[in-house]
Amino acid sequence: MLGVAAAGWVLSANQALAQPADQTTAAAEETAAAEEEEEEAGPEAGVKRPAGPDERSGHLLLQGRAGYSQPFGGMAAGQPVADTVSGGFAFGTNLGIGLSRVTVLEASGSYTLLSAAAGCSDCSGRSLDLGLGFVYHVAQGIAVDPWISYGVGYRRTVFTSPEASAAGSTATDRVFHGLDVARIALGADFYPAPILGVGVFAELDAGTYLSRPDEGSDPTAYGFFQFGVRLALDPLPRGTRPPAASAGTSPRIAAQATGSQGAARR
Repeated sequence: MLGVAAAGWVLSANQALAQPADQTTAAAEETAAAEEEEEEAGPEAGVKRPAGPDERSGHLLLQGRAGYSQPFGGMAAGQPVADTVSGGFAFGTNLGIGLSRVTVLEASGSYTLLSAAAGCSDCSGRSLDLGLGFVYHVAQGIAVDPWISYGVGYRRTVFTSPEASAAGSTATDRVFHGLDVARIALGADFYPAPILGVGVFAELDAGTYLSRPDEGSDPTAYGFFQFGVRLALDPLPRGTRPPAASAGTSPRIAAQATGSQGAARR
């Protein structure tokens, strides 16, 4: 009986000693598995980066632009614009106020000098347009700023063409007043400096002349396609992203860094 009791005591002691070792091994395996999982997930698996500062709301934005504008469509029914004028130099400006991180309310205006058409050497034209619309910016806080806009506007176009009379050929101005029902533009600006950018753009304006010299003529659709370059100015200084020590860092590395800083302070 004494021998059996001694054997039982030895066996239970061995099991008690084996349990801490097994628990230590299991904990080590779990830690290694967690570390391996974090390494596979990459540095972005840790704390989420905070959102960047709003660099557009409340900002006054100014752009000057210049390019080439090509008219198409008609002045009125049966009066194609291509019989009188062709494309020409256009320049203008935009003034906007930031409503949110990506949205801008913008007023615009441009002036176009139209050249003579191939079949009318003494013809010319000029067009003034004023518009209001919204601009959506795809991103903010980066060097390249893509955008797209939509708006409506007013247009005043003067077509000058020769007219025969008893005194000879004289130049006659015909004034048209129209409504641009759709002004769609897109482009991108590159900012080499926080307040100054240069970019390219393309714009399509479509509408109809509501007031015509010959009121007996029927209205028809017209359009202006414009493309060129622009200079963008953001007078307010742009914000900078605040540094985040643990942004993009795994919790284990962040905790180790925090512990090291605490030890250093102690």
